[in-house]
Amino acid sequence: RAIHSLRQLNFDIPLAAAPASVLHAIATTDSMASKFSMDQMLDLCEKAVDGPGRRVIEIIGAFFSSCYQSSSPFMPLVACATIQFSLQHGICHESTSAFAIFGMLKISNEGDYHGGKYWADVVREIAKKHKTSNSLPELLLQLTVDIWFMPPRDISENLLRSHKKAIRNGEVDAAMFFLQTGWRFRLLGGEQLSLVYKSSEERLRLLAKHSQHAAKCGLLDSILLMELTGKSGNYFSAFEGSIGSMNDLQDTATSINDLHLLQSIHVFNVLIAYWKGDYIAAEESSRIASKMLPASKMPTIYLIYHTFFRGLILFQLHRMFGGEQRLKDAKEMMDKMEIWLSVSMAAFESKWLLLKAEYWFCVDKFGRALQMYKGSIKSAQDNGNIHELALAHELLGKFYSKRDNLVDNVSSECGIASNECFKKAHAYYTQWGATAVAEKILKDHNLEMDLHAPHLQTRKHPRQTD
Repeated sequence: RAIHSLRQLNFDIPLAAAPASVLHAIATTDSMASKFSMDQMLDLCEKAVDGPGRRVIEIIGAFFSSCYQSSSPFMPLVACATIQFSLQHGICHESTSAFAIFGMLKISNEGDYHGGKYWADVVREIAKKHKTSNSLPELLLQLTVDIWFMPPRDISENLLRSHKKAIRNGEVDAAMFFLQTGWRFRLLGGEQLSLVYKSSEERLRLLAKHSQHAAKCGLLDSILLMELTGKSGNYFSAFEGSIGSMNDLQDTATSINDLHLLQSIHVFNVLIAYWKGDYIAAEESSRIASKMLPASKMPTIYLIYHTFFRGLILFQLHRMFGGEQRLKDAKEMMDKMEIWLSVSMAAFESKWLLLKAEYWFCVDKFGRALQMYKGSIKSAQDNGNIHELALAHELLGKFYSKRDNLVDNVSSECGIASNECFKKAHAYYTQWGATAVAEKILKDHNLEMDLHAPHLQTRKHPRQTD
């Protein structure tokens, strides 16, 4: 309907969303927008948009939410057409979602992260100008732009504040997405899992009551939470029989062609298989997730964590079974993480250092590998990322266990043997709340833990308590 309305207004929306058409639309919009300063664009907020034009923009504004959820290839074309119309006729608050999507496109299509942030700033200034309560633009910015500049836990705080604001404004659907994504960012960002687990069943039932799509996404978080903690939960009951397993969830997403949810399912399968130690299954899920275009290329939290774990999986499988393509693909993930590192050290440093350590290990540069493992541990500790601290110690333990001739080079902070690193990994996984992962460490490496060992410390996150 939105595309049909634009065509009736003589907007040139191609019948097929070919990559060349998308690139042309972005370039044309960029060229037009470059003629306006931010102040000039804000002045356009005071320009009245005529009745028919405003109604079209309202239709398009409603279209963007479903576009994002389904990863529609037409989303960039509609967003660009909306921006071009707005720059000519005035910017109403319903069109701000298009400007938010354009910020996302600057990142996903051009790799222009600071350009994306500029458009995020524009959107937020437009929202202030209109004093609008439309939550969709802010949700899009937090999920697709802010992720490159802020650590996940900080974004989770913003998302949960936005949830409360959306509730006050009566935007129930948006409020549910803020709630679901806020807790997802906590889960993936290393929040204490006991806090995430608390009231998780009640949250999922609340999501299912008000937004089935948000609930289906929340179900993925709940399944991963169970795998990490080893705690069971009656999560499927929230769907009252319509979804009783992960296969049901995937079948549902396939039946309605929800590419966003489908790709999320495959990414979460990667994470679940990795933490179980089933790297072959993780590799296969990663292969499927990578092919799900355009969803797999959208700048989201899934892209970040899929890139990180895909690299770790491929490096480890290369050492186990060989395969130059695995090494090449893993290095591609490492190089991508390095680009993101240049945008935000706090968000990406420990991840990049760990991938770099794994790379040097694969190519027999053991001294360099050791340096990078230590660097990743320090970065994770400095930033309070206990989940990455545990992971780095586990992989360093594997490094030492394979390189007995390097034992003399082990520093006091890491211990003098692989077992010491595995014990620290167990302790940090336990502190994080990933009890099932911690127990797997004990079993895989035949460890005997000292029940009276001192509690290991990391820099506390503000929400952590003694």
